Amino acid sequence: MRTITKRKITKSKLLLMSFSAAILLMYGCGKDSVLNPLGDCFGGNWAEQYADELVAWSNAATSYSEDPTPTKCSEYKAAAKNYLDALKEVAGCVPTASKAEINDAINEAKAEVDREGCD
Repeated sequence: MRTITKRKITKSKLLLMSFSAAILLMYGCGKDSVLNPLGDCFGGNWAEQYADELVAWSNAATSYSEDPTPTKCSEYKAAAKNYLDALKEVAGCVPTASKAEINDAINEAKAEVDREGCD
């Protein structure tokens, strides 16, 4: 049972890190770029807006995988949600056409975190 939980954590972690990298690669352009019509959101450095949350989530995932207690599971889930909230703030810089898809992906990831058990 714990092996399945660890796989879910790893899968979720990789998915969200990939999602973050994709956001940076696709939309991390300067305000002079045609690809970024919203201007220079967050000074052009989006990663800075969620870096602390990403590190906290990564640390919580490592801690939980090494010692899967209910307390560490709760800390992992809280860190994951904080990271997703930080991503949602950055998603405001994404052009309108993609915003709904990104918000849906973030909401889906939050629901997956909620579904994960701490047993």
